[in-house]
Amino acid sequence: MSRTSELMAVIGNDPVSTSELYDRVGYPGLARLGLIPYHAFRAELAALAATGEVQSATAPDGSTVWRRAPENELQADL
Repeated sequence: MSRTSELMAVIGNDPVSTSELYDRVGYPGLARLGLIPYHAFRAELAALAATGEVQSATAPDGSTVWRRAPENELQADL
């Protein structure tokens, strides 16, 4: 499974923080993907946002939250 597909598997339609996504992937998954360093994990999410697969926003507490881009919501349902 590729990095993109593993990350997209844990990103849903509702906004979720970077930390929560990091926890969802879990240490074994992060190790397999080479994303244990938090900055590397966050950079991979930013790369997905740059391609339009996910969207990011700043939450009221200042954290970054991520969600599937609307066009990817339809693909997830197929």
